[in-house]
Amino acid sequence: MDEKLIKFKIIRNVVVLLAAVIIIWSIKLQVFEGKKYSRLSEKNRIRMKYVAAPRGRIFDRNGVEIANTRPGFYVSVVRAAIDSTTLERLSSILDTDGATIIEKSKIEKNPYNPVKIAHDISYEQLSLIEERIDVLSGVEVGVEPLRNYPYGELLFHLIGYVGEITDRELESDKTYSIGDYIGKMGLEEYYEGMLKGIRGVEYVEVDARGKEVGKITEKRSIPPTAGEDLLTTVDISLSESVAVYLEDYEKAACVCLNPQSGEILVLYSKPGFDPNLFTHGIQKLEWDILHKDPNAPMYNRAIMSCYPCGSTFKPFVALAALDSKLINEKQRFDWCAGEYRLGRRIFKCWKKHGSLDLHGAIVHSCDIYFYQLGRFIGIDTLFDRASRIGFGKKTGIDLPNEKQGLLPDRKWFEARYGSNWTTGHIFNLSIGQGDLLVTPLQLACAYTLFANKGKIPIPHVIEKPDTTYSTKDVSSEAIDIVKEALAGVVARGTGTLARVPNVEVCGKTGTSQNPHGEDHSLFVGYAPAADPVILVCLIAENAGHGASVAAPITGKIIKSYLNSKRQHEIAAVLQQGTSVQED
Repeated sequence: MDEKLIKFKIIRNVVVLLAAVIIIWSIKLQVFEGKKYSRLSEKNRIRMKYVAAPRGRIFDRNGVEIANTRPGFYVSVVRAAIDSTTLERLSSILDTDGATIIEKSKIEKNPYNPVKIAHDISYEQLSLIEERIDVLSGVEVGVEPLRNYPYGELLFHLIGYVGEITDRELESDKTYSIGDYIGKMGLEEYYEGMLKGIRGVEYVEVDARGKEVGKITEKRSIPPTAGEDLLTTVDISLSESVAVYLEDYEKAACVCLNPQSGEILVLYSKPGFDPNLFTHGIQKLEWDILHKDPNAPMYNRAIMSCYPCGSTFKPFVALAALDSKLINEKQRFDWCAGEYRLGRRIFKCWKKHGSLDLHGAIVHSCDIYFYQLGRFIGIDTLFDRASRIGFGKKTGIDLPNEKQGLLPDRKWFEARYGSNWTTGHIFNLSIGQGDLLVTPLQLACAYTLFANKGKIPIPHVIEKPDTTYSTKDVSSEAIDIVKEALAGVVARGTGTLARVPNVEVCGKTGTSQNPHGEDHSLFVGYAPAADPVILVCLIAENAGHGASVAAPITGKIIKSYLNSKRQHEIAAVLQQGTSVQED
């Protein structure tokens, strides 16, 4: 056979074979795998963007917005598309370094997905980016809803704050995406499911560099759904008054509630922190300084700090003795000469009271009387009755991170001190010192027992149609005896500085021993005595005696609230009259 003909046949067969392979491969790609590659092509051309939903607003009891949403501008980058020149220009505009931008962008594993690297940028920064957007490859700007707190640090511990979601949070809840904000504390955290809303979806076309070209019309966008609004029981006006009354004290906590319904009127902790700073991303250095601050501004003292409650515990010691029928109100012990000897140890009282009955011992806050009363009824009776009321237990408030305090019993003392625990420990416990620890909220709820005829409402911040009570099996006669003494404390005893003109106030002073400095000043009081509408528990750290500091401030708070309530009632009556005339 001719050599040329052989070569021709070989080349022809190779060409035919290659053509057949190409045809078969084309059929495979276009027919059998066409949909797959079409999807991949569309995925490269079309980007699905999540649109953040505005969080629900939070209102005080009178309809005043205490948390809302405002628009803010953000910057995002596509890591695969950004170059060194862009990185340098963007770093200069945002006043940061390129390494930080790249590090933030690595949160997203897919380098072709945009990642928000700056929130709440200024109009000046926005203008500079928009002017250079054509040469800033892989850079995008947009508008997002940002949380806004009109009252700053005043309500920080109550409302909490929102911050960027962490990797751990993303793993546990797939309804969020990188860069989303999530509630981190307070109401924002507790009611996150209601406040967050449902994010929307937008489809945009992008070029090979990852830059947006425009919206995709053939795919329908899904608009975001705003979160639910929350109506709280909080009185912002009263909260502002409390902050003013406590402005001279570095660290303090105050709980005001309606003792009949459990509605929280004020939950204030000082010092605080402006939660708006979290909106545009607090820097690591600022965060470290914040957490190392010895005054602990992030700590909610109202529900997390545990203090010895001092003499504010004495009414409950009296109640335990009366309810167990071990004594009556006429009971007297050895008279008070200012000190009491137990073995080799001397226990002091703040004054020489002489001979007192139970009523007088509460009114004048005699330590010597309660040393003897606590010893007489014993640790088991005292623990049993105090535990029933709620000491050593969480109150159940609708806020995260509440502490339960500590109410030591016989087993606890044995575990802690072994066989070395003595009657002296009961002495300390009987006057609210030593190992007994309570939160201000816990103490406030305990006092509702006296204000609400034996019923303790579960405290709540969000409006509820019905009140849930924790009814205690305590003698109403015993409650009335102690309640009468609490009125005497303010009328002529240690709490006279808490008096309010033309209003009968019940309450108890307390001084909490502090091994690290000056004593803490406490007062718990409610008014009016016959039909209480407000109960206040106040503690000013390192401020001294409860009678001289906490008591007068509590009196001012009660007076402010009752005056404000009276004005609202008058305004409502006038408004009703106007409506009738118009009709």
